[in-house]
Amino acid sequence: MTRYRIADDVAWVSHEELDADSLPSAYVARVPHGPPTTLEGPACVVWLALAEGGSRDEIAATAALMWGIEADEIRDDVLVLVEELVALGLASTG
Repeated sequence: MTRYRIADDVAWVSHEELDADSLPSAYVARVPHGPPTTLEGPACVVWLALAEGGSRDEIAATAALMWGIEADEIRDDVLVLVEELVALGLASTG
């Protein structure tokens, strides 16, 4: 089973840490080469779930719980987003 996590050379901050009253967002960048990426709403929730690590099903379950929906509703979208984050070098497997 493939497990995902945030890549070692990535720095990030969640907007929730900066302003808890707004829509969740995260500012993410590979350091020192960037470029910065902003993940908002559901994409941020997936990022926060990815920060805990796990398989795609575990990440989908965590994100669904955070967003207050069923994991089956977002499982396919979570996989697509996580694979895009891997392609960008923001997430890794292992």
